[in-house]
Amino acid sequence: MHKHLLLFLLLVSLGFIDTKAQSDLENPLAPFQETRPIFIGPVFGYNRSLHSVSLKTFADAGNENVAPCPTFENGQDNGFFVGFTYEHILGDYKNSNSSIIVRAMYQTMPSYLEVGGDTYPSLVSIVDANGNVIEQKIINSSTLHILSVDYSMATFEAVYKINPFEGMNLGFTIGPTFDYALSKTFTQKFRLMEPLNARFRRADNWEQLGIRYENNDRTIVVNDGDIPNASGLRVAVKAGIQYEILMGRFYIVPGINYNFGITELSSDQSWRVSAVQAGFDIRFSL
Repeated sequence: MHKHLLLFLLLVSLGFIDTKAQSDLENPLAPFQETRPIFIGPVFGYNRSLHSVSLKTFADAGNENVAPCPTFENGQDNGFFVGFTYEHILGDYKNSNSSIIVRAMYQTMPSYLEVGGDTYPSLVSIVDANGNVIEQKIINSSTLHILSVDYSMATFEAVYKINPFEGMNLGFTIGPTFDYALSKTFTQKFRLMEPLNARFRRADNWEQLGIRYENNDRTIVVNDGDIPNASGLRVAVKAGIQYEILMGRFYIVPGINYNFGITELSSDQSWRVSAVQAGFDIRFSL
């Protein structure tokens, strides 16, 4: 009898609690706390880096075999970025058309520059199997000057996004980006292109000159190391367009951006680094 009475009271209590909960949800005057989802996920993409620079002629370091290097102008190269992204919806997230997108990334913006050298008449020694000179003749030689730049960064950016067209997932973004340089080095080479059977004659004091030879003495490495007086911080403005593809609890966001560098890479030169960026954000709703 007592067991049946306790069971009856328990059922009545559960029914009262359920009725009270439904009443609270249906009552517009009752307080209600909306749960805001968190949108986070990976980001990755491609950089077409654009180095706006006019590097002045480097001295030949006293090496009579090396002609003065001409001016390098505006190099480009392929890079990439990878990291994490977070989106914070502004206002009522169910009806909002704007947000703040934050990204933390690793990215590279390298560069490759080359300038064809002049054609020079060179005295070529023809030797036999024993290394004895059997003939000397003048041959026109062609050269190539090459400058490759390794520039990688740890990046933090925060951009404002707005979807101006109702019912469309097309958005526009703009905001600042801050980059801390992880590597900022360059390598300058002077390469003998023709004739194919010729090579540079090594200077007697080439080690003291700070140069080195490679490729069977057909290439002279003129500079190799850190960019002089390079800045450790890069500040830029990033603007672009994106499209959100909804797929249940996550969405994919392809986008194209122009990353315009404001600060200079080196205080010795007017050297600005920008990039055209194409990539994907993948964000999960948590």
